[in-house]
Amino acid sequence: MVGPGAAGRGPAQEAVAAALERAAASAHLNAFITLDAEGAGAEAARHDRRGGGAHRWCLAVKDNIHVAGLPNTAGTPGLAGFVPTTDAPVVAALRAAGAIVLGKTNMHELALGVTSGNRTFGAVGNGADPTLFAGGSSGGTAAAVASGIVDAGLGTDTGGSVGIPAALNGIYGLRPTAGRYPSAGVTPLSVTRDTPGPMARTLDRLAALDAFVTGRFPTGRTGTGLPPDRTLRLGLPRHVFTEDLEAPVRVAWEAAVERLGTARAVWVPVDTGHLVEFDARAGMHLVLGEFAAAFDRYLAGHRVGRGTAEVVDAAADPAVAELLRTAALPAGPAYPGAAALRGAVAERRALQAAYAELFAAHGVDAILSPTVPVCARPLHRHEDSLPLNGREVPTFPTLIRNTSPSATAGLPSVTVPLPVDGSPPVGLQLVGPRGGDRELLAVAARVDALLRRREGGGARP
Repeated sequence: MVGPGAAGRGPAQEAVAAALERAAASAHLNAFITLDAEGAGAEAARHDRRGGGAHRWCLAVKDNIHVAGLPNTAGTPGLAGFVPTTDAPVVAALRAAGAIVLGKTNMHELALGVTSGNRTFGAVGNGADPTLFAGGSSGGTAAAVASGIVDAGLGTDTGGSVGIPAALNGIYGLRPTAGRYPSAGVTPLSVTRDTPGPMARTLDRLAALDAFVTGRFPTGRTGTGLPPDRTLRLGLPRHVFTEDLEAPVRVAWEAAVERLGTARAVWVPVDTGHLVEFDARAGMHLVLGEFAAAFDRYLAGHRVGRGTAEVVDAAADPAVAELLRTAALPAGPAYPGAAALRGAVAERRALQAAYAELFAAHGVDAILSPTVPVCARPLHRHEDSLPLNGREVPTFPTLIRNTSPSATAGLPSVTVPLPVDGSPPVGLQLVGPRGGDRELLAVAARVDALLRRREGGGARP
C-alpha cells in the first residue's frame, strides 16, 4: 500500500486533489455543470482507509446519467432541481472498479444536438483548442477527458453523441452494441437508439472501461478471438461516408487509407449508400416517435414532479424545444407520428439486415470512415450551419452523417484519433457487427498501432 502524501492524504485523495486542480485550471472549458469536490474527496478518503487507493481513478459523468446525490439536469432548466438517490447501473459498475466521480459534465440540452452550445450552462470549449466547440451531445465529458482533468468519462450516444465529441477532441470513444450497457438511470431521448458509452485518452483504458461495465473480461491469448498475426479486412465505403470531406479531414483520411493499405490490412470496397438511405427514413422518426412515452415513464418513475410538456416548455434552446414539442404531442392510434414510428421501426430492421448482409458477404472486420466530415468550428458561431467546401451546410445533419446509420442499427463503433499535422483533431470511425464489441476494440487497437507505425500496441501514451 502506498503511504500518505505530504498533507497526510492517501493516494486516492492525492488523485482527486490533482484532478480538482486541473479542473480549476481548465475552468474556461466549461466542461462541468456540477463539480463535486466534497463528495469526491470523501469517497477518496474512504478508499484510502480501506487500502488499495493507488488503483483509484477519477471519472466524469455526463449530466444525463444518474449519480446519487448529484443534480441530473440533462442540460435543461426543467430538470435543474432533480437529484437522483441512486447511481445508474453503469456508474455503479465503474465505481465498483475503483472510479471516483469528480462531477457531472455539460452537454447539449436534452442530448439533442452536436455542439454542446448549452443556452443555460454555457458552451463547452474543446479540450484540444478551447476556442472551438467540443461537439456533442457529450461535449463536456470529451473536453474533461481530452484536457486531462479526469482519467476517463461516460457519455451517452443516440446518433453519434460519443463518437462526434471524441473525434473533435482527439480522444477514443466507444458506442457499444445496443443493449450491451444497462440504460436504467439515464435520461431518455430514444429507447431504441440511446446507450451510455465510455471515452478515454488511450484505447487500453477504453477497453478496460467496457470490461468493467459489462463484466466480460478478456480470456485466452488475445481475449478477443482475433489472432495477432491475421491480416485485417477493412471495409472501404464507396459512397457518402468518404465523400464531401473538409480538407484536413480528407488529408488525414487519405493518409490513413494509404498507411493501412501498405501494412497488414486489406481494403475491401463496400457499397454503403443504401445504409444512409435507410437511416434517413428511420433515425429521426425513431427519436421523435419514442421520446414522449419514454420521457413520461422516466419522469414518473423517478418522481421528478414535472411532466414532459413542462420540461420541454422550459427548454432554453428554441430548436430543441420546437423539435421536442412536436414529439411530445399526445400519442395514440390517431397520432400522426404513430404511422411514422411504425415505418421507422420497419426501416431500422431493414437497415440492420443490410449491415448484417454487408459484413457476411465481404467478411470485413470493420467498416472504416472519418467519424465526422469536418473539424470543430469556433465557439458560439455555427450552431445552425457551417461552411463546407465552398457552401453553407446545416450543422446537425452534417456532423451526424457518418455516425447515425450504425447508431440507428444498434451496432458498435469505436472512434480513434487520426494523426494530423497542424489541424484540429480528426477521428477515424470503425463500425463492427452487432455484438462484436470486444473484437472491434481489438481491430481498433491493431489499426491504431499500424497508423502510428508500430506493432502490437493498443493506444498512444
